[in-house]
Amino acid sequence: MANWWTSYPWRVIQPNFREIDTKDFDEDRFLEELKSFSCNMVMLNAAGLMADYESELEDHPVSPYLDGFNMKRLVERCHEMGIKVIARTDFSKISEDVFNRHPDWAYRHADGSELNYNGYVQTCLLGGYQGGYMDEILKEMFAKIPFDGIYCNMGSATGYIVDYSMKRHGPCQCDNCKAAFKAKTGMDVPTDLRPGDMASMRYFGWQQEITGAQKKRITMLLKGIDPNLAYCSIDYSRQEAHADFGAELPSWQYQAASAARMMRGMDVEATVANVDFMGFAYRHTSCSGALQEMRLWQTLANFGGIDYYVIGRLYDKADQSTFDRVKRVFKYAADNEALMYGVKSKADVLLVKDSYIIPNKEERGWVRLLTENHFLFDETLMGGLAKKDLSQYKAVILPDKMRLNPALQEILNAYAEKGGIVLAAGQMPAMKCCGVEAVGKPDRGAEGAMFRFSDEERKAMKGFENRPYMIVGEDYIPMTYAEGCKRLGAFCKPERFGPPELCYATEAPTEMPAFTCCACGEGFGCTIPWHIGTDYYKDGHEAYLLFAGAVLKKLGVHPAGENLSPMVEVTHGVKGDCELVHFVNGSGHFGNSYFDPAVLTNQSMTIDWPHESVCVRNLDEDGNVEYKLENKKLTITIPKLGAHACVVIKEEA
Repeated sequence: MANWWTSYPWRVIQPNFREIDTKDFDEDRFLEELKSFSCNMVMLNAAGLMADYESELEDHPVSPYLDGFNMKRLVERCHEMGIKVIARTDFSKISEDVFNRHPDWAYRHADGSELNYNGYVQTCLLGGYQGGYMDEILKEMFAKIPFDGIYCNMGSATGYIVDYSMKRHGPCQCDNCKAAFKAKTGMDVPTDLRPGDMASMRYFGWQQEITGAQKKRITMLLKGIDPNLAYCSIDYSRQEAHADFGAELPSWQYQAASAARMMRGMDVEATVANVDFMGFAYRHTSCSGALQEMRLWQTLANFGGIDYYVIGRLYDKADQSTFDRVKRVFKYAADNEALMYGVKSKADVLLVKDSYIIPNKEERGWVRLLTENHFLFDETLMGGLAKKDLSQYKAVILPDKMRLNPALQEILNAYAEKGGIVLAAGQMPAMKCCGVEAVGKPDRGAEGAMFRFSDEERKAMKGFENRPYMIVGEDYIPMTYAEGCKRLGAFCKPERFGPPELCYATEAPTEMPAFTCCACGEGFGCTIPWHIGTDYYKDGHEAYLLFAGAVLKKLGVHPAGENLSPMVEVTHGVKGDCELVHFVNGSGHFGNSYFDPAVLTNQSMTIDWPHESVCVRNLDEDGNVEYKLENKKLTITIPKLGAHACVVIKEEA
C-alpha cells in the first residue's frame, strides 16, 4: 500500500533489545506478548552499532549473541499478525575495532581525542561512516529483511554531543568539520557555543544544512530501494516523553500532550514514545504507572500515535509493574481506532515554539496557562510558521520570540490586518502589529516590583475584584509603544524589603504597563512585556493564570469551559461527521509525583453546534455523560471523570 503510514493508527511497541536479548530468544512468547499489547507496529534493533542479522559487511559487526535468532523470520511472522516492523538503527557510534581501522570516521574533541563510551566511539556526520558507509549497511539490511520503515536514533547533527552520563561535549573538531565550516563561513569551528556569538550562530545554521543534506541523501536512497519505506523525520516523526532521575524541577506534566501537538503541527505522522524507565542510569526500573497512563491519554487526546519504549524483550522483563496500565490504553486505542486517528483539531489558538528538543520555560508556562484556562490550542515550530494557515486561528501567541525574523513579522502583520490577534510575551522584537517601536534591555532588578490595577480594570478581570496587585517576577522589559496603544496595569518599582514598618511605596506607579493592545487593521497586536509564562511555570501563582485568562477573554478568545478543574485538559477535534471531545484528568500530579487521579465530578465544556439535533456518547463509560443544546451551543458534562473520557458527538439521524 502506497504511503501506508498516512493516517495509520500508530500503536507502537519498542522493545529495545540489549545484545544478550537475542540469545535463547523465544519467538513465540515474544509474539504473544506483542499481541497482548494490542499493538500494530513494533520497532526492532537491526543495524548500526551492531547487526542483529547476519551482515556480510566487514565494518558492520554482527552481534555475538544471535544463537539462531532469525530477524527475517521474526519480521515475516509479525507481518502475518498484521504488525508492521520498523528497523531501529544507530549510526552515531562505531565499535573500537571499526574505529581503529577508520579513525577518520570519529568525532573529535578540541585536543584531537575521540569520544569513547563503553567501547563505542562517537561518529561525525561528515566522516566516512555517516557520510557513506551507512548507505551500504542500509542497502544490505533492506535487501535481506522486509522491514516497513526505519528509525535512526541520534541521527541529526547537534551543537553539542551528550553522552549517556549526560556529560556535554563541544562541537566536533575533526578535520572534515573544520575544513567544511571554514569553506562555508570563513570561520573556525567554535570550541564552545555561546548565545549571541556570531561563530556559534553560524555553526547552528551550518549544522542544520549538513543534517538536511544527509536526510535528503538517505531519503533518495531509501525511496530508490522501496518508495513505501517510512523514514523517520521525513515520513513520520517521533519524540520521547521521559522522566529522568534527578531531572530539573518542576516536573513537566504536559510533556506528552505538548509533544503530540507540536509534531502534529509539523504536518507529518507522529508518535510520542512513552519511555518506561527512569533515565539512562535506571533502564530496568519503570516510572510510575499513573504517569505512563496519563502520558498515553494525553497523546491520544491530542490526536497523536501512542508508543511504548521499554528495555528488553517484554516477556521476561523483571519490572512489569506498568504493563497492565499501558495495555489498557493500547486496547482502548485499538477498539476505537476508527475514531482516534486522522482527527483534525478545532483549536482556535496557535502557540509558536523554538524547538521540540530544548526546554523553554516561557513556552512551557504558556502551555500551562492555556491548558489550565481551557483554551483550545495547537503548537508549531517557528521554522514552520510560514507554512501554516493562520486564518483558522483567532490568536497566535509568541513566547520569548526575540529572534522572529522580518519575513515572519510581515506574515504576522498581515494576519493581524485581516482580523487576527498577535500576542507577544517576554522578549520580542519591535513589531509593527503590536505597536512596539523600540525594545529596551530587561530590568533584572524587578524583584519586589508589582503591577497595580485600577478599580475599573479589576472589575473587568475575573478573579481580580479583591486583588489590586500582581507580582512582576524575574524581570520587566521596557518598551516604547506607538500612540494609541491601550494599556492595562501599571508597573510599581520595588519597595523596601524591610523592616516591615518601612514596607510601603515611596514612588507613584510608572506608566509601564502589564499588558498592551494596539489596533492593527481589523485585528490586534498585544504585548505582555514580562515573563508571565516563566513565572507561572516556576512558581505557579494563581494570579498569573487568572491574568492570562482575563486578557485572552477580553480579546474575544473564549475558553472551552468555565466549569472545569484546572487539572483537566480538554481537546476538541473533528473526523468525518463526528466531533470528539477528550477530557484528561491530571489531578494525580502532586508536586513531582504521579498517582491515580481523583474522580472529579460534573466536568463541563461547551462547543458550537449548528445542528438542530445531536447524539452524544461517552466512549469510555456508556451513560456517563450529560448534555444540553441551547442557542447553537452544546454543553457536555461528565458526571464522574476518572483518568480519561472521550465524548463522540454526531448529528442525530
